[in-house]
This record gives sequence, C-alpha cells and structure tokens, in this order.
Amino acid sequence: MGLARVAGSISLATAVMLAGGPTPARASNPDGAPASPAATIHVDLWADRDDDDANGEPDGEQARLGAAALVDLVPVDRRLIGAVVRPVAGGEHVRVVADQGARVVPWGVPLPAGSLFEGVTAGHADLEAAPPGPIGGKPAIGPASRISVDVAGLALVDGEGKAVDLARSHASLERTPPARLEAGESNLYDDFDALRVVVTHPVGGLTSDVSAIGVESLNSLGARVDRLPALALSPTPCAGGDDAFRCWTSAPLRPAADDVDRGHPLVADRSVKAEVGGAIVFRRAGRKAQMIRVLGPRSSPVGPIGRMRATLRPFVVRVSPGGPPSIGGTDAGAIEALRSELGAASAIWGQCGLSFGDTRTLEVRVVDPPPPHLIAIGDDLGLPASGGQIQLRVEGRSLVVTTSPGESFDRIAHDLARAAERAGLTAVVSANARIGPAAGPSVDVSLRHRDGTLAAAEAPPGRPLSTDPTLAVRIGSVDMSYGLRHFIDVDAMAGTLEERTLLKGIDDGDPTTIEIVVVPLFAGGGRIGESFIGSDLSSVRNVVVLDRAGIRARKSSLTLSHELGHVLMDLPGHPDDYGVDTPTRLMDSDAADASPFGPRRLTVDECARVVRQAGPDARLPLLVAWPIGPIPASVR
Repeated sequence: MGLARVAGSISLATAVMLAGGPTPARASNPDGAPASPAATIHVDLWADRDDDDANGEPDGEQARLGAAALVDLVPVDRRLIGAVVRPVAGGEHVRVVADQGARVVPWGVPLPAGSLFEGVTAGHADLEAAPPGPIGGKPAIGPASRISVDVAGLALVDGEGKAVDLARSHASLERTPPARLEAGESNLYDDFDALRVVVTHPVGGLTSDVSAIGVESLNSLGARVDRLPALALSPTPCAGGDDAFRCWTSAPLRPAADDVDRGHPLVADRSVKAEVGGAIVFRRAGRKAQMIRVLGPRSSPVGPIGRMRATLRPFVVRVSPGGPPSIGGTDAGAIEALRSELGAASAIWGQCGLSFGDTRTLEVRVVDPPPPHLIAIGDDLGLPASGGQIQLRVEGRSLVVTTSPGESFDRIAHDLARAAERAGLTAVVSANARIGPAAGPSVDVSLRHRDGTLAAAEAPPGRPLSTDPTLAVRIGSVDMSYGLRHFIDVDAMAGTLEERTLLKGIDDGDPTTIEIVVVPLFAGGGRIGESFIGSDLSSVRNVVVLDRAGIRARKSSLTLSHELGHVLMDLPGHPDDYGVDTPTRLMDSDAADASPFGPRRLTVDECARVVRQAGPDARLPLLVAWPIGPIPASVR
C-alpha cells in the first residue's frame, strides 16, 4: 500500500536555517546610480532555527549563544568593524552577535571586532553602514554603504503538513515498512516518522544551486553514520502564495534504523541510516544548512519520548569448563559476535528512543558453566516437609539441617544458609514463583566462598541428600553438552532447575540490570531464545537467554531484540496470540523474514508501554533518561 493520501499543498511554519558565507552581489545606490563593488556587501544566511547547543531553544531566539551554536554564524566583513549599522528594511530577519555569542549587538551601535551575522527568519534585509573612519590612512568603505542580506529557510514538515520544530522537537526512526510514494511531492502521507524538507528563499537572491540538499547523519559523538549525497528538491508554491519567496520541497525523508531498511529499492533515494542521540544534518554546497536531533517518537500516549538507556550485562557461556565459547570460536570472536548482536538490537530499539550505548566497547564476559552451587528446597511438586535430615558436602565441608513436619521451605532454606555460614561459607537465599503443578513455591540456596565465588555441592557418598520422605531437595547442575533444559508453560514462571543454576550463578542482585546470556543450544530443539520477565514475581527476572541459532537468526527473526521486548514491556505473550497477526511487528511470535518487511517494527503504543513498564518512573526502572548534549562542532 502506498504512502499517499489526498491533500492540498503543504503548510509551512517558521523556517529553520543555517549560515552560508558572504558573497559579492550586484547592487545599486538608492538613487539608481550604479554602486562600486566595495560599496555593497552581500551576505547569504540560513535562518538559525535549530539547536546546536542542545538547550531546547532555537539558536536564533537566544539572548546568549553557547559555543556550539556559533557554527551557523558568518563573520562580519572586516571593513564593517567599527561601523554603525542600521536596518533600512527587513531588520527582523538578521542580527549581529559579539563576544563569542555572549551578547546581541543592538542596531546603531558600532560593531566590535569579532562580530558575527546570524539569520533569524527567512527574508531579505537591507542594512546601512555609516563609515567607520579611516583604517590605515584610507577609508574602508564609502559613505552610506549598503549591506544586502538574504536569509533562506530550511524547514521540516510531517505527513500532515505540520511543521516540526527543529529545536523543540526532533526526528524519529522509521517504524513502518518501505512503501512507494504514489502522490506528488506536496501531498500528505501516512508515514509518521518521515519528514519533508522545505526550502524557502527570497526572490532575487540565492547565488548557488538549491535543486538538491545533501543529507548526513551523525552519532552523538559526531561520527558520520550515513550520507545521502542529494535529496532532490522540486519547486512548490510557497505558503500563502507569497511571491516574495521561492520554495522547494523534497520527498519524505526516512531516518532508518539499519542498512536493511535503508537500502530497499523503494526508498533508497530518500532514506538515511540514523542513530538515537545523533543528528541529521542538511547541507548545501558542502555547508551545513540545518540540523535536527534524532530521539524517540515525537508523540505517543505518554508524550514525546526522548532518549533512554538500559544497563546490560552480557555473557557468553562456554560449552564446558575451559572449553570453547558458545559462539565465535574464540573468546575474542565470542565478544565480537555478541557486541555485534547487541548493536543490531540497539538500532531496532532506537524506534522507541532506547539505546544500549556504544556496544563496541560494552563489556562482554565469557564464563564457564557454573559448578553445582544451587540447592533447591521443595523443587517441582513443592510438597510440605514431613521431618528428616538434609545432608550434603560442599568442597569437603559437611552441612546437616534437620527438618520438622510442616516446616516452611523458606525457614529450611535459611537454616541451610546458617549451616553454610558456620562452615565458613556464605549463602544467597532466593524464592521462586510457584509453578503450575506445585503445592507451594520452591526456595533456592546458592552456596559461595567468602570471596563470592561459587562453591560446588554434592550428596554425601553412599547417603541420600534428604531423608525427609516428602520434601524434595535437589542440587542443580549445568551440562551444556546436551543443551540447556528450558522451561515450558507449566514452569515458565520459575524456570527449570538447570536454568536457575546457570542464571543465579551470574546474577548481580540488581533487578534494574538486564542479563543477556548466550548458551550453545537449548535441549530438545525448536527454541532459540527465551526471557524471564518481572511480572512473574520470581527471583529470576529481566534475563534474556539465546543460543547460537538465535544469534544466527538475527536478520530473519531479530531474536535478541524480540526477547528484550518481553522484558522491557513486561509482556509474557505476543500480539498475534490474542489479536491480528502482523508479521512486520517485532513482537510477532512466528514471523521470520530478513527483508524490511520482516518482524522488526515497534508501534507507538508499544513504545509507550516500554516507558510505563520499564522507564525512569516505572515500579522497577530498567531504563534511565539519557539527555543529549551538543554534537561536537568540529565535525559539523
């Protein structure tokens, strides 16, 4: 289905623009007599309506400009320094700032050294400069010299023809598949995230070509992410039919999350890959003309979404102690493979304004499978105790706990923890959610050395682990050679004993971090990823587990991104479990397609759910607000 809807011409709000360099121009004196070239100075500017210093205000409206905002200003011709400049007409379109942007110079005041012209709004201005007096014994300019200023405008408008404020709003990454643009370049369209470029220039000015605008995307550090050499512009009627201006507009520009979306033939000539926290910069003839930052959706049920950050703890588990890692062949290969996967997931979740930071430097740990450190009290059926003894050995130390009829699992677990402490060990006690067939929830005890490293437990030789006839006591172990035994519907809320032994062995005890764990494979086949979410109220939560097949399926299934969706939205099911099957949605349960039409899209409502369930104000915040700062001016 195409993007177009029937509509009239685009409405254009206040234009947003940036500075160009001063150029000579033909002019005449007010009486019609030709002027000497030295008597008229022509300046081309872009109205400075963006926000280079990232303070939420258009630079052209600020009384003081930060250093980053000076990139758009043009130095005043040195012949005007000391001159008294007054507007003849159109003075509202331009201003002069001095002292590195610290103050605005009022009209009629001699221009100090280091003065800069700044465009304010689109239009033409005629200024008059009184002679500054002799410089080096010779007059710098003639009496009543004129300054002709053309201020161009570059604005962005959305699919409804509404202006997008380049300072107070932002661009957002595409959340819809590529579609053919079937309407003319002035019609409305359905793509919320795509934005048209509209250029406005006073008639009679514009000494350089505007038939194309170059587009460049930068990350938050100013490094180039992507470049579109030319976004074609077509002439269009100006807003209100104003014949004092000429106007041009582009096809809707799509900020894409990755190369798959950016490179589709339907949209390749109007798409640019972008990153949350970065910027899209528009250039004419190589000079910056305007910039807009890239954040989350501009509007949603929870309001505009800026940039948020999650704290991840990624692990790759070895196949056996000291053996090869689950992916990558070597430790270095495993780290690189998982970082690459995390980078792809960060790009996808950029649709909601979420970032994982610079995943190229994210710490990835390659770890051995844990020893049998976990003792599960009341595992599986969860029948109450009848009375007896629990006996086990932990690296040569004997632990004995006596149980009483009807004694709670929690009390038995804490008795075991105290016995471990008396033996010179430490223990971490954690309760699990009750599984489907169980009478009560089990409780786990993780045994550790004083330095926090895991301690291996075993049953005493020739003796049972427990003499209590009804109390189930088990030692968890992890054996990757046959695959990780995964949960099914009846025990999904707690996980299997093997899963708990693995995951509680690497848990940091902080529920606001998200663990990413890669294993060789899941037992039984048919599963490539799973997640543990907070609403199950278990001691294992906010964890994603992938196997190597889940890593290989990145382009077709985006397994890591999908499983993170369950955690971030606190969502146990899938939208197609109870609604319409939409294979393009990331959270679809069964779609697999490596094209831009595969399961990779997030809706505005899903982004809003992420903010509610995991955002900074959530009951258990997994995300923190990550304010943006200025893009380094040296790269712009």
